[in-house]
Amino acid sequence: MPFTTQDWIDRFVTDLADVIGAIGGEAATAGPWTVAPADGWVVVLRAEQGSQGELAVEFDRIATEALAKRIMAMDTDPPHPMVVDTLKELCAQTAGSMVLAPPLVGVKLAIASIARASEAGPGAVLAQITVADAAPLALRMWGDIALVDSPRVPMPVPAPAMPARPAPSLPVSASSDTPPLDLILDIDLPLTIRFGQAEMPLRVIAALGPGSVIDLGRSPDDPVDVLVGNQLVARGEVVIVGGNYGVRITELINPAPGIRSLEDRF
Repeated sequence: MPFTTQDWIDRFVTDLADVIGAIGGEAATAGPWTVAPADGWVVVLRAEQGSQGELAVEFDRIATEALAKRIMAMDTDPPHPMVVDTLKELCAQTAGSMVLAPPLVGVKLAIASIARASEAGPGAVLAQITVADAAPLALRMWGDIALVDSPRVPMPVPAPAMPARPAPSLPVSASSDTPPLDLILDIDLPLTIRFGQAEMPLRVIAALGPGSVIDLGRSPDDPVDVLVGNQLVARGEVVIVGGNYGVRITELINPAPGIRSLEDRF
């Protein structure tokens, strides 16, 4: 059966609830709704890589501001830019989580725009996300988005196999000083995900407390670093997997030299 626009909407709402629950530390549930969001923002997700079209999601202003205030653990209402950044981060993580399960594996979704809400598109669907005792987060979604078939690449015709030549035997004394990689593959190593870093005066650090905000010098779209020990081995994007944080690898940093540098430590 084809993956319809309604299926995309259902997947988004369900995964958004998981993301909100993971970030806020409280269970969040998704379900249908009858009240349209008001005076909020519209996030447009553009389909790429194995899909085409766009999905628009409208968020209620008051409920979104309350959610940002709750996530940031603030006593006062968050400023407009902070609400938009929170909304952008929630949608980016949801877009990454949506494509981890079939049939969307391999699909890529990107945030095309975030703007103040105006007129809803045709066929809009209402939904809500509820977190503990907070007011429901009203959503309205519409768009035209679909999977596309990946182009088929002709398989190359294998060349005739050449008769193998026996490898010359080496004396036992000719072994390398570097231990074989197979001997260390079962060793547990610490893997660290680095979201960012900052340098701050001791006076500022001593004044930190609940509700303090630390600028890590990175935007929500920047990749996070994946380190083994203190060695940078990859970069990736944060996703939600089963309600928990995860990282999807998007770039390897010199994989062969990186593995060799780890091997040389043992």
